[in-house]
Amino acid sequence: MKNRIDKKLFAILIGYMAAYHVVYISKMVILKFMNEPGYIDISWARLLFGTILCNFVFLMPPIIILIMLATKRMIDQNLGWLSSLGLHFFFSLVYFFLVIFWNTIYNYYVYGESLDLFNREALLNVLYGSTLNFLGYVGFITIIYSYYYVQRIRKSEKQKVELTRQLQYVKMQALKSQLNPHFLFNTLNSISSLIKEDAHKAQHMIGNLGDLFRQVLLVQDENMISVHKEMLILNKYLEIMRTRFSDHLLINIMVNKEMEEALIPSMLIQPILENSIKYGYSYESINLEVNLSIFEDNGYLVVEIQNNGPSVNEDGQNWGLGIANIRERLRTLFEDRFSFSFSNLENEQGVMTSIKIPLVLS
Repeated sequence: MKNRIDKKLFAILIGYMAAYHVVYISKMVILKFMNEPGYIDISWARLLFGTILCNFVFLMPPIIILIMLATKRMIDQNLGWLSSLGLHFFFSLVYFFLVIFWNTIYNYYVYGESLDLFNREALLNVLYGSTLNFLGYVGFITIIYSYYYVQRIRKSEKQKVELTRQLQYVKMQALKSQLNPHFLFNTLNSISSLIKEDAHKAQHMIGNLGDLFRQVLLVQDENMISVHKEMLILNKYLEIMRTRFSDHLLINIMVNKEMEEALIPSMLIQPILENSIKYGYSYESINLEVNLSIFEDNGYLVVEIQNNGPSVNEDGQNWGLGIANIRERLRTLFEDRFSFSFSNLENEQGVMTSIKIPLVLS
């Protein structure tokens, strides 16, 4: 039975009973000072300690435990409200008679009072006490139902949070499993196009690709990594791109020192750079410059990627799987607490891609 008794709830009910007795004794003290009949002759010892010894110490703890166990059983069995109401009404009568019986026996042995419950004075006391005892019982079950209801809500919320976290993890893993083959496919295409032009550079690019995927494998189970780790992966990719495009590609990187320990979704920047390079070249623009900046702005981590290529469709809907994947990952991780946009610069001087996510330091 010890395993089924909630100690915290028991302590709350004892506290409620203590407050109940404080109010009850305070009322008798006031009536004694007012010289009300029936209270004048009661000794201070009996007035202050008799009720406490009789009910609070000897009677109430076991009764509270029984009420707790009975009510918890009703809750566990999901009884209908009519059945619960009927049972509680019955238990309230049992509670009432137990209190009356115990007080009568206690007063008989301690104070020598009569055992006769059918004289006028005794009946009046029983009727007067019935209201208080009923309210006391109602107070007990109200606290018990409220306690378990709050517990159930907290448990439900905890399960909801845990389920959301698990679903988020599964979803992120699925998205990342899409991204890695997509990235590999594009990189192999780059190597394939370079083999005929310069076999030595192609061989060097394959070595860089192996180093890149070694870095990717180190963070494959992490949804969020530091900017420093993200840049280590990104630099391997940029080496591949510089090898492929040689003197026709200039990439400038500016990362604020304090942002290196900020958290960012893994492999977030690479697909954007990939698209910036892919769509930045044109027949009119064969020399491409790409600028990457990472900085803090009003509690947000901001990633900006700008190129000097031709204008694009600003909704980014036709930019392939990589960009769609990024949108979905950001929505999964941050819900509506992020922004992801493309904008054409004035006078067709290039394209700006901007991402803002909540700033969290590792």
